[in-house]
Amino acid sequence: MNKLILSLCLCIATACAFAAQNTDKQTFGYHWYEEPVKPSKESEKQERQPLPPPPPAEEMLDMHPDDLKAMLETYLKEAVWLRTPESVLAYYQIQDVVRRKAAGFTAVSQMVMLQNPKLNGASQYPTNNPGRKAELQQRAADQSDYLGQYRGKYALAMFSTPQCPYCSPQRNILKLVADKTGLEVTEVDITRNPDAQARFDVQVTPAIILIERNSERWMPISVGVESASKIQTNTYRAIRYLRGEISPEQFLTPRHREGGFFDPRI
Repeated sequence: MNKLILSLCLCIATACAFAAQNTDKQTFGYHWYEEPVKPSKESEKQERQPLPPPPPAEEMLDMHPDDLKAMLETYLKEAVWLRTPESVLAYYQIQDVVRRKAAGFTAVSQMVMLQNPKLNGASQYPTNNPGRKAELQQRAADQSDYLGQYRGKYALAMFSTPQCPYCSPQRNILKLVADKTGLEVTEVDITRNPDAQARFDVQVTPAIILIERNSERWMPISVGVESASKIQTNTYRAIRYLRGEISPEQFLTPRHREGGFFDPRI
């Protein structure tokens, strides 16, 4: 028994001595309810070393765009941080190289477009006034000729209601389309003809639908008040689609642009 008590006393004495030796090494911080010491802005500035001057312009011109972009962003942060003439100058030296690389790419692009006209949208979309006028004339002539071929095979139906405030102006516009294209036009009051409303899934008025004679095929042309030119253009597109001449992807592609720059199908 005495030996057991003696052993316990020795263990306690050893533990106390060990704790006393490690008192100076005790850890302090957040978990001991003490806020950690944050470095001051001045010490952070002292820890960060300013960047060296950027490489020569000739060397940067040969750099990969990803590497040049990373360098530009790094030196921009440096310039915003330090705001010294030297740091701002370094940033704009890199920016000047980026500008020159972009200018070179633009110049080469112009040359390539001239050498490869199939990749050049200017071949089918002129941007000057004489060219735009010729484009509009060609488009109008194409639509007029095409709609004239199918004048008796298709008709336009306008769906309306007596309470519809937009049906009256759309009715007048549709008369202009009928006079210009020769297409037959009819108006359907869906309050008196709910079967027609259900058949053509008319949800709002006014709505115009292209109907193919002696067929179950039809297609919406416009919703709300639409211009005469847009109704005519959509009628032209819808007939081409119903006849299987174009795919849905080519709905905006007129005949004179098929196979060209603006045709989504190759």
